[in-house]
Amino acid sequence: QTTLSSAEMVDLLLQWRPALTSNLDTNKSSPLHFAASDGDCSIIEALLTHSPPSTAYLQDSDGVSALHVVARMGHVAAVHLLLELYPSCADIRDNRGRSFVHVAAMKGRSSVMSYVIKSKMLEHLLNMQDKEGNTPLHLAVAAGEHKVISKLLACKKVHTHMMNNAGRTPSDLIEDSTGFYSMIKLVVKLYISGARFRPQRQDHIEKWKGQDIMKWRETTSKNLAIVSTLVATIAFSAAFNVPGSYGSDGKANLDGDRFYNAFLVLDTIAVTTSVVATILLIYGRASRTNRSWIGFIVSMHFLWVALNSMMLAFFMAIAAVVSDKNPMKIALSQLMYGGLYILMTLLACFATPGSFLGVVRFLVGCCSEPLRRSKRRISRQFPFVVYYAFNVIVFIIVNTIVLVLISVAGRLPR
Repeated sequence: QTTLSSAEMVDLLLQWRPALTSNLDTNKSSPLHFAASDGDCSIIEALLTHSPPSTAYLQDSDGVSALHVVARMGHVAAVHLLLELYPSCADIRDNRGRSFVHVAAMKGRSSVMSYVIKSKMLEHLLNMQDKEGNTPLHLAVAAGEHKVISKLLACKKVHTHMMNNAGRTPSDLIEDSTGFYSMIKLVVKLYISGARFRPQRQDHIEKWKGQDIMKWRETTSKNLAIVSTLVATIAFSAAFNVPGSYGSDGKANLDGDRFYNAFLVLDTIAVTTSVVATILLIYGRASRTNRSWIGFIVSMHFLWVALNSMMLAFFMAIAAVVSDKNPMKIALSQLMYGGLYILMTLLACFATPGSFLGVVRFLVGCCSEPLRRSKRRISRQFPFVVYYAFNVIVFIIVNTIVLVLISVAGRLPR
């Protein structure tokens, strides 16, 4: 008994009754629409082989063609197949005047966008406007699809200053973002690419209100205060349970050992910075002024320094009581270094709104007058972006110093 594949069964059915390719359901969806949603190129090819050319151009009740469907689902191979067989279907628009490129941008299909950007035949679609005047970049910004935005901004063919029917550029749509981190990434990406805001009176600019920042800060401050208090308690108790214990004279047996001295210094730093962080966090919750934001940000840095100091103090305590000949010392050093390196790299990747050099360029600014105006606009409408970018740079620098210290400490002889 021979088992037929889906494509072979479709081929047999269409040989028997070719008119099946033109049958539509209540939403005017054809069999090609269904095959396109699944992305199976063999079935799509079988349908197109046994159907008239008009089948590739059929649109459902929303004006969506098969090409729109494969673009929405991110089936790059199917997009290539349809355009190879019927190139003119690229210009089909749905009821909202959107091409398949608009749909791919809105749904975050970066692979489809890469294919479109590389094709000279599809170049005119990159800046095409729908009935509302939105380009693919407008829709990608509105949807917060960062991968698609990065690809479009990297393409020199895309116009970043085009206005839609409401007079808004892609940069103006950032104010509709609801997420704090998404907003920051959009601001940095579009500024670095040279995108501009629409002309507007500066006294009419309102601060971004996409998320209740004050409520988020209060909740975060409460949780961080608990963590900082716990760190201070652990670091304080470690000072009275020193490695090597105490002698009969009440002094530490390892007094004078450089690893022991390093332990004391790091433990003291952990206690001090965690206590300062706790005080700043408590003050920030009591004071709800704009200045309290500075204390909140500084407290986060102090807390991170306290955590790193506590971990380094733990390693120094182990190094102080373990012989250099013991392979455990090297193993612990490598384990701590590797673990912290992975953790800090992940945190830096997730926290950095773009590349490190891009954030530096955003902070330093540019010499051109249009970009200086954009920076002033950002400072008024999105004031937290500059603070956040600066603190990301500080965070990366602190992490680098900690990793270097761990690497050096692990190689030091006793």
